[in-house]
Amino acid sequence: MKFVLDTGLNIIIHGYDISEVTITGIHAEHPDVKSGLIDEWDADNHLGIIRKSITIRTNGILNDWAPQSRADFKAEHFTRFAEDKPEIVLFGTGQHLHFPPQECLAVIQQQNIGYEVMDTAAACRTFNVLAAEGRDVILAMLMIEKS
Repeated sequence: MKFVLDTGLNIIIHGYDISEVTITGIHAEHPDVKSGLIDEWDADNHLGIIRKSITIRTNGILNDWAPQSRADFKAEHFTRFAEDKPEIVLFGTGQHLHFPPQECLAVIQQQNIGYEVMDTAAACRTFNVLAAEGRDVILAMLMIEKS
């Protein structure tokens, strides 16, 4: 038997691979299905495939995220998290763990927002657990790079 807390928040990371992340729980009416944030849409299974840097919030909001690799990190890429004030931000940095520069992390540290940096697979799993608990979480994923 499996117990899952139903919070009414419907975005779940369904799968991840080196080159893509699949989310579920988004329906055809969701504005991001046609916005270009979701690269491929499977209407029968309500699955969206993402192949670019993006942020996903547990309340269903998807946003483009400018950096496509760790070399692109700038402090202004982190100001949105300070403005959104989530409980925690999870940074998925691709196939391997790569910490953003301290000046980038300082932007959210100054707002007392929790964060965790991990490889994208671990960040996806952690996002699902925290979302199931009803936590206000943002998952910020870099475009998953082969290494």
